This record gives sequence, structure tokens and C-alpha cells, in this order.
Amino acid sequence: MIDGDTIEIDRQRIRLHGIDAPESDQVCERDGRPWHCGAEASAALRARIRGHILTCRELDRDRFGRALARCRAGGQSVNAWMVREGYAVAYLRYSWAYLPEQIEAWWHGRGLWAGRFEHPEDFRHRR
Repeated sequence: MIDGDTIEIDRQRIRLHGIDAPESDQVCERDGRPWHCGAEASAALRARIRGHILTCRELDRDRFGRALARCRAGGQSVNAWMVREGYAVAYLRYSWAYLPEQIEAWWHGRGLWAGRFEHPEDFRHRR
């Protein structure tokens, strides 16, 4: 596990297509207090795939040479699950595939949507 949207299998990095999770060191706010949302997103992804066979379908490669893939564990989309549970946002710059899951997470105040956060892309650019 690299972070909440990147995994490594046999020394090959795979970025989950269409989603953007907080960076590992990113801190958000929940209930008026700091919340280590990046670390929690990574832990959630690890827990979600633990004990399951992970299958990934490569769709493309990013500028860093990582595979961009849709992955499934336990018969369900890992990409969609991360967004639906609020551990990642739909990366609308590249895909609208997970917008319904993002709306659901927002509506129910799950994960990132339970407090305040800086979009991961903005956090990366600000560093």
C-alpha cells in the first residue's frame, strides 16, 4: 500500500483510476479537530482489500509510468468503494465514473465529507 489511491504489486505501482485520495501526510478537520485523513484513507484501502483476491484492469498509464486501473476485491469495485465511503474524491479531471458515489458520500457525510478538507490535488500543488 502506497497511499489511499496507489498500490504496489510485484514492484509495479498501480494508481486507482478516476479517484483521488488524500496524501499520506495530509491532515483534514473533523469535529473541529485535526484528523489524519491521508493515513486513514491508506488504512481503509488496506483493510478493504485484505483477505481478498485483488484484480485490476489497466486502462492507461500516467506520466509517472504507473498503471491506471479499475480494481476489484471481493467482487466489488475498490475505486467506487473508496469514493462512496468518503476516503477519496472522484477525480473529475480524468473521469466522471465515480461522481454518483461522491454525491452519496457527501449526502451522508461520510469520511472526508464529515468535516473540512483540502482536495488532494490542491494539497499537492500547494506543497
